[in-house]
Amino acid sequence: MKQNERIRIMVKTMYDYQDMRVRTGNRLRKKKDGSEQKTENMDTADMTEISALVDVWQDTEDIEKNLAKEIEREVKSHPLWKGFLKDIKGCGPLMAGVIIAEYDITIASTVSKLWQFTGLNPGMVRGKKPIGSKLDGTYGLKTTDTMIRGDRLTAGFIAPFNQFLRTKMVGVLGSSFLKCRSPYRDYYDNMKVRLEAEENKVSTADPEKAKAWKEESAGHRHNAAMRYMIKMFLKDLYVAWRTLEGLEVRAPYQEEYLGHKHAV
Repeated sequence: MKQNERIRIMVKTMYDYQDMRVRTGNRLRKKKDGSEQKTENMDTADMTEISALVDVWQDTEDIEKNLAKEIEREVKSHPLWKGFLKDIKGCGPLMAGVIIAEYDITIASTVSKLWQFTGLNPGMVRGKKPIGSKLDGTYGLKTTDTMIRGDRLTAGFIAPFNQFLRTKMVGVLGSSFLKCRSPYRDYYDNMKVRLEAEENKVSTADPEKAKAWKEESAGHRHNAAMRYMIKMFLKDLYVAWRTLEGLEVRAPYQEEYLGHKHAV
């Protein structure tokens, strides 16, 4: 079994156990970190008296920790970690495991494909719908002529991006970059300042209701700056990983065809 596949299986399994631990912890009125939740609902039975639930919570926590250790060991021997990710401030072995597990750099011939897969492409893409049934083996996806947003969920269509990956990349890695003041934070800070003065309007389904970026909420500008920061990280990841694999490296569309270059 290839190393990437081993990491993918372990990462998926670890998050399965994490989800079970969190759900069980909620029933035991425990926070995600294991500490006790305060509750005013005294009518609820004391779930901590159900020893089987406590055992399940403890067992899943132990399994999760063991898997995390094994993922870290495996990741630290991976070429991408040794050649790039270990030097990225704010990206630890578990986050590196998610990156290795979810992206297939051999089919990401351009950085735009990484952006699309991560849910960072606000442009329009052809929507796909599920067809057939998994029960009889006829399940598949049909590409339609309907154009949908590449970074949003659209009713009736499957997600045009990896939802789990976007949560981890923007919510976890992005937040880590900000907290540890990673060099990638410069992209975030500069974009945020730029949007605070930006006269151009935000792209919306109803152009008549669109506002200028400077009139948008601080939260909206924050999210946009976070996405931009992760896109710039992915640009570097694309170059480093494709180079390590001996694959062709292409400049982003904006640089290759429009002559636009992103810089801090």
